[in-house]
Amino acid sequence: MDEKLTIIKLGGSVITNKNRPLTPNKDAIRKLARVISKIQIPLIIIHGGGSFGHYWSVKYDMHTKPEKYNSKGISIVHSSMLELNRIVTEEFSKENTFPYSIPPFSFLSEGKPLKRKIKELKTMTENKIIPITYGDVVHVGANTYSIVSGDVLVTLLSNILKPSKVIFTINVDGLFNNLHDKKIISEINLSQFEQQKKSIITNTVCGVGDVTGGMKRKMQEALKIADKGTDVIFINGLRSGNLKNVLTQKSLKIRFLKVRNELLIHD
Repeated sequence: MDEKLTIIKLGGSVITNKNRPLTPNKDAIRKLARVISKIQIPLIIIHGGGSFGHYWSVKYDMHTKPEKYNSKGISIVHSSMLELNRIVTEEFSKENTFPYSIPPFSFLSEGKPLKRKIKELKTMTENKIIPITYGDVVHVGANTYSIVSGDVLVTLLSNILKPSKVIFTINVDGLFNNLHDKKIISEINLSQFEQQKKSIITNTVCGVGDVTGGMKRKMQEALKIADKGTDVIFINGLRSGNLKNVLTQKSLKIRFLKVRNELLIHD
């Protein structure tokens, strides 16, 4: 395990306004970039599609299942993610960081991860470069395409790079166990998730449809990562101080995952 490397997932619900199609949340991006600019550890960032990629994916009925989707839809979804990635990297550059945009297709072949290319991302961080990749529509062979979510990319990269921790930024404080008492779950393990996943309520803001599985998908991917022994933490990314606390380990409220098959969620 790399004790220095951290992978951060910037949720689409944080970096965009999911209630308004094609609307970035530049203020949130800028505040997160400002925190990251003061952190002297190797970082890799992955961001979601929010009201950009998800908006067009819904319009053209595109999903994670490989299919021969509408060519216009493929082009538009990809273009929208390029635009969102441009906005993210631009805001990061303004905060004196050194982002390097990397399309996921560059380290995937027929939808499978290219281990050598993924390891290059880690090498890039040694020179203060911050690789930034993103969920996108990718070619998987025989003229078929698939939506590859940022959450899935987090797992792919974590399996190969073995970071010290993975941080998911979302637009809420966590998960509700039920709607009656609205108590946020602070800890959940794999067996509990399998038993409770039908009743767990995701406390998320409604808006543009999410074709990649929403919070349930994030939970599934996070548990896969945790099962390999990597710390996984969920924070509300709209409060940039949360990211600072996790990265600097200064907050007494932050406990890190030490037991396999457990996932801790924090506000």
